[in-house]
Amino acid sequence: MTREDVEALAVGGTILGGGGGGWPERGLRNGNLALDIGEVRLLGASEVPPEMLVAVSAGLGAPTQGGGSRPRHFIRSAELLWENGVEFEGFIAAENGGSNSFAGWIQAAALGMPVVDAPADGRAHPTAMMGGMGLQRVEGYVSVKAVACEEVKAVARGSLQRTSNVARMIAQDTGSMVAMTRDPVTVEYAVEHGAPGAITKAIELGRAFNAAPAGDPEERVKAALAHLGGRLVCRGRVVEKSLEARGGFDVGAIRVEDGGRVYEATLMNEYMTLELDGRRLATFPDLISTFDSEGRPVTSAAVEVGDELYVTNTGRELIPVGDGNRYPEVYEPVERALGRPMVAHLKGFLRD
Repeated sequence: MTREDVEALAVGGTILGGGGGGWPERGLRNGNLALDIGEVRLLGASEVPPEMLVAVSAGLGAPTQGGGSRPRHFIRSAELLWENGVEFEGFIAAENGGSNSFAGWIQAAALGMPVVDAPADGRAHPTAMMGGMGLQRVEGYVSVKAVACEEVKAVARGSLQRTSNVARMIAQDTGSMVAMTRDPVTVEYAVEHGAPGAITKAIELGRAFNAAPAGDPEERVKAALAHLGGRLVCRGRVVEKSLEARGGFDVGAIRVEDGGRVYEATLMNEYMTLELDGRRLATFPDLISTFDSEGRPVTSAAVEVGDELYVTNTGRELIPVGDGNRYPEVYEPVERALGRPMVAHLKGFLRD
């Protein structure tokens, strides 16, 4: 990986983050820091043995809370797995996002291991279950998660849901983002149930965006949409934003007025639904993204009342989506938090 790749991935990852996936500023910092530490090798799934074990890396927590974890904590979380007898030979990212697209880079550079381009999901998602690649459906599977931040270092074993709850509880209790390394799987499993090639896709998307005229915001947005195959839903002003940190998530909604019409995007870290006059326009894992008045992608945590925004939507069939998003049980906490139906709008996509 190069500095140019870092610049492109921070942008492309933010767009594919769909409002979440971490702050791009942190992604730029971590990506460049990894290159300062050592070489970062991003290998395609076909370049490594299918039986190679890769651990999933991610930052977890409510983006508005920040703090708590440092680059060294990602290295420490990987070491904690080894110290507890959990073997792996490389890393994959849990998702795309301005920060989380770089997941695994610091550990890989420091420990001399590769990052494999087969992330658990090709877009950002709020819960670890959504990034679980369907492991909760594997009979007898025992999940293991190592979490590290300034205040806490912990390893949890158990069901995918229970260990996810422990990790989220630590993020909630410390009021911070935490570093996590978890659930090694074979590359073969990640290819079948994850989103192979999604990091390269994010880099290519960032390059397409960066090639557009910097002084023309709409052309920058259109360049991203042309690459993805998405559409511009509206361009307007944020007239209302409600947001609270709840259970280790940012939960709320933004409302954008365009020509007298008010569009509402609910969020649970990422944008979950998009509606106009009560009519559902998009439902996660459809990719709902926001761009600021200069055409730059922005996360839900960065949006403020009064901002001018472009709101876009790219259908889930046009982006790489991991299997963790295909099970109805993973939407239950989102529906409870938002008070909005999700599963009913995903017929034909979800598996029994």
